Amino acid sequence: MLSQLSSSLAHEISQPLGAILRNAEAAGMMLDAAAPDHEELKAIIADILRDDRRAREVIDRLRTMLKRRPAERTLVTVDGLLQDVLALVVADAASRSVRIEHLASPTLPPVSGDRVALTQVLLNLVLNAMDAVADRPAEQRRVFLRAEAGTAGGVDLCVSDSGHGIPAGLERRVFDPFYTTKSSGMGLGLAISRGIAEAHGGTLTCENNDQGGASFHFCLPARGAPSP
Repeated sequence: MLSQLSSSLAHEISQPLGAILRNAEAAGMMLDAAAPDHEELKAIIADILRDDRRAREVIDRLRTMLKRRPAERTLVTVDGLLQDVLALVVADAASRSVRIEHLASPTLPPVSGDRVALTQVLLNLVLNAMDAVADRPAEQRRVFLRAEAGTAGGVDLCVSDSGHGIPAGLERRVFDPFYTTKSSGMGLGLAISRGIAEAHGGTLTCENNDQGGASFHFCLPARGAPSP
């Protein structure tokens, strides 16, 4: 369990810390200019503060898990969840020349859960999708993130890629702890993600696409209406 938690923490916290570093470097370069753009500097500082809060949320959640306290559950809008993930991966996607497309139905109900944990699942799926298209030509590196109505009034969050797909017969094994097809992977991300999905009363499944690539479906039950 400690190995899984440390891997999960390192995997997720590296994103906001990397973004903070890149923004700090950009701010330093702008300050060296003869006439710094103050509005742009304000936007960079706002991004740094947002990523700092994100990193602290991840650490706070780890403390909660280690102390066996119940995770804080709130109503989370699906579009807000997608925007959280997109903000975390936008710089990484640009550096890898990966195009991320997203679409969410405006009528989707909110879901109930730990916002940081739900973001972690989607973030892991998107990063895996980006890895899956890494060896494709730049113009074919595409990741699709969509949210639509699922079964029984729930929500289906789907991450698809334009990669080579999952090798035949391994669709179930990819969720096994310590099983990985990556040379540098630990095989924990999907196992942890499925555990989070099931803890929220949902499911995490995968399938190969007819036109190539793979799709991962993160399905969650809906809960009421969002707070004002």
